[in-house]
Amino acid sequence: MDSLYQRLKEMDSDTFQRFCFQLLKERHLGQELRHVEGASGDEGLDLFAGELSGKPVIWQCKAFPNGVGKSQKDQIRKSLRTALKHFSPAYWILCLSVDLDTKTSRWFENLKKSYESKVRIGKMFASDIVNELLHRRTLRNHFFPNASIDVIELKRLAARTGDMSAEELERVTDANLEDTIERWKDRDARFSYQIVFDGDLGPPISRHQLQPGLIMSIRQGDKTVNVFARDAASLNASPPRFSTVFKGSGIKKYEEFIKTGAAQEFETDEIGPIKSDWPLLSDVSNVGGTYKLSLAMSPVVANSKRAVCVDFIRKNSTETVRYDLMQLCPVRMGKEEFEISLSSKNVPFKLSLVLPTRREGDATFTVENDWTQGDPKAIKKALDAFSLLRPSGTIHIFDLETEKHLLDAGFNLPDETPQQVARRSFVNDVVTIADQFRVNLKLPDKVSREDFEAIYLLKQYMENGAVELDDISIVILKSEQNRDLLPQQFASGKAVFRFENVQPKSPLRLFGIDVNTGPVVVEGEVEVKDLTATLQSFEEAAMGAGVRMSFKPLAPVRVSLFSGQINSNP
Repeated sequence: MDSLYQRLKEMDSDTFQRFCFQLLKERHLGQELRHVEGASGDEGLDLFAGELSGKPVIWQCKAFPNGVGKSQKDQIRKSLRTALKHFSPAYWILCLSVDLDTKTSRWFENLKKSYESKVRIGKMFASDIVNELLHRRTLRNHFFPNASIDVIELKRLAARTGDMSAEELERVTDANLEDTIERWKDRDARFSYQIVFDGDLGPPISRHQLQPGLIMSIRQGDKTVNVFARDAASLNASPPRFSTVFKGSGIKKYEEFIKTGAAQEFETDEIGPIKSDWPLLSDVSNVGGTYKLSLAMSPVVANSKRAVCVDFIRKNSTETVRYDLMQLCPVRMGKEEFEISLSSKNVPFKLSLVLPTRREGDATFTVENDWTQGDPKAIKKALDAFSLLRPSGTIHIFDLETEKHLLDAGFNLPDETPQQVARRSFVNDVVTIADQFRVNLKLPDKVSREDFEAIYLLKQYMENGAVELDDISIVILKSEQNRDLLPQQFASGKAVFRFENVQPKSPLRLFGIDVNTGPVVVEGEVEVKDLTATLQSFEEAAMGAGVRMSFKPLAPVRVSLFSGQINSNP
């Protein structure tokens, strides 16, 4: 077994927690991550980011040296329930010192699904941790000394630099790096070079921002060589050339790159030797071993973002939904098609448009919705916008910098599915409720059954609708005006009633927010429960005393919002 996996399993709970804290601190630079002191699993969290009074991200660390069995599953469930009892996390992430087998993986997936209405559940298991450690030398050596061969120490022995002082090593390193770069320049002075060592920055997944003038990056282990244009005029006059042969599955990848511009990565067995008039590039394939070639759109093009105004327009209609400011970004460009994306910080979706390079041809789009904790009004606007593309519509894009029309993309969309119709109706109801009751609502990750029930009842209030009630209880104060009238009205045991200015016991809650409806009106036909006993209690009561009466509705009762004008009829 790999020594890192084994050493990870051997960690005690406290050490594993502190290790996870240090790993996550490096992984999430800029976030204020905090470690909870005290017993493991205290209130269902070990580490957290954000405010505990808001929607924090919670990490729960579990060191299980013998794997995850029944008792370990119970511990995980208990920690999750405890965290949800004390907090309202946006994410709850389980950190384990081991990996899960197939059966336990299915159990974990079912756990995630069973809690998806309350919290998003994530994971960081042994394989995820080891992958991070492979790229974090300092952290690896601190918590797992001698767990793997230290290549740096071997290099020190080979170069005899182990006895050098830091100042001596720095001078030697500077001289060697400078000499290396100058040799590259001597071979081709049109370029500038940068050498970066980043063995502690984690896996190489887009962790560097693209810099202006960057032409190519060559990565070997923890070393990256960045190549920049130095003499643009010479490069334009005689650009460097290279050639290779694509083989096997590499042929299809290359054809796809030319056709669509979609980025492709080629393994060593998918390409032949690279021949180039640029010495640095030809050196890559001449050293032997394995290497990869990545082809993608130029960073210069990818970073050429534009501010645009976007209109959604129904065909043969004046109906329009406008977004005054969105950002247009090129995604890919090929001979037959190209793709752009449209997004904005205040817009709850990202729109990707794929259009033909020629004028003719159909356009397609995909939408990534981000509705979590979103403003229902913004979501309604987005749904209204896309509805204008049914059955036919156009997306019109206007460049705000040049103040010129940029492009039109026409679409023919099918009718909405029943699910899409229901979604639109739901969002419209939420917006109407927010406006009617002047409440600031945000859509949650998952809408609960209680939320749907609250929406239904609030709609009935607004639309003078009807609701099912099992029982109605009121207290009537006996007075000179009703002492004779009330027994007459209820003598048959049935009556039509209207209660105005009824104050609900507590506000309805929608998405965790109180919605104060104010007084309401309730009316309908009822039957008096325990008629004889009720009338006797009323008769025996003193003037001004309250008498409780219970009714069973004979049909759904009508409800509405109280207008403020009290009915003067007795």
